[in-house]
Amino acid sequence: MSLLTKKRKEAGLSMTECAQRAGMDLSKLSRLEHGHLKLKVNDVLILSRAIGCQPSELIPALDDETDPDALTAVATAEEGTP
Repeated sequence: MSLLTKKRKEAGLSMTECAQRAGMDLSKLSRLEHGHLKLKVNDVLILSRAIGCQPSELIPALDDETDPDALTAVATAEEGTP
């Protein structure tokens, strides 16, 4: 279970409620939760507000054993994206 899914459920929100609060399509939220879409920095900010948590709570802790390949599913910032 992704951190996003865990925090959403802890907040007592359905996927539909969370998507509505975040102003995003339900299909996008589903893809983010299942790792089929990369979670971008802007998504973290929007979803943390919708869920009522700190943005850092949606990003896994980094340590010496963190798999760098796993980070691509966590957050990416694309050049030229506002």
